[in-house]
Amino acid sequence: MIKKVLMILIAVFVLLITLDGYGVYRFFNPFGKLVNKELSDSYFYTRDGEGIVFSPMGNWFSLGKDDMEVDMTTFQVLGRDYAKDKEYAYFKSKRIDFGIDVASFRVEANYVPMDKNHVYILTDNYYHISEKGEGFKVFEDADPETYEQLSYDFAKDKNFIFRNEEKLTKVDHESFTVISDQFCKDINDVYLVRYQQPLYKIDANISEAVTLVPSYIRDDKYVYIHTKDRGIETKDMDTIIRIPFKKPEEIQFYNDNTIVKIDNSIYYQGILIEEADALTFEEVGYG
Repeated sequence: MIKKVLMILIAVFVLLITLDGYGVYRFFNPFGKLVNKELSDSYFYTRDGEGIVFSPMGNWFSLGKDDMEVDMTTFQVLGRDYAKDKEYAYFKSKRIDFGIDVASFRVEANYVPMDKNHVYILTDNYYHISEKGEGFKVFEDADPETYEQLSYDFAKDKNFIFRNEEKLTKVDHESFTVISDQFCKDINDVYLVRYQQPLYKIDANISEAVTLVPSYIRDDKYVYIHTKDRGIETKDMDTIIRIPFKKPEEIQFYNDNTIVKIDNSIYYQGILIEEADALTFEEVGYG
């Protein structure tokens, strides 16, 4: 009986502490609702709805907050760290005031700023943006009217394919396609994307090459895996393992994509697990 009473008292105490902590948080929390939760988790209305507060991910306690002076009737969020009103564009809470065209200022793919004149590259993510424009630079040769971000690393406009800031002159502009984070292709070849390295041609059926998961692709005959990406040490760190398959609809991944079932076989990071029975294999836990 005494033990039961003690457990009830402890539960009540924990509940009171939790409610008290939440009440303190609500008391000091300076935010109302997010201005546009689809585009950014960092621009908030003030609690009275009459102002704007910028706080990275809403973590004001650790990352701080900035009250912004904006025109509330025209303020709009453009991306996670970008917004504008009728007078200014903003990076985080700081005005971008080095001569951009505010009326046409927009953000592609939530993080690439541009206006009618230029595409811009952010060079300093820590507010060090002066009136002369330090912190941003013009993306030379990029056409803002036709610029399109294809993935984090690749973009295109009417003239060029870009890999970050580099113009890719050896790929076919019209047919270039991003397959996944690790692979891309054009009408001539399928390519492996290596960090800070040139594109690496691989022998695959171009027309049938599609993504499975970010680090695996397949064509009509093989699954392709980059050994370095999966942590497999080989003499040639650009080795591509090719695993043949018959039924693409039965390719199945487990354990955060490190294990894959292909037809009647199980592979771990591209290596066949001979002891595994594919018919009864299942994931019972992870980690």
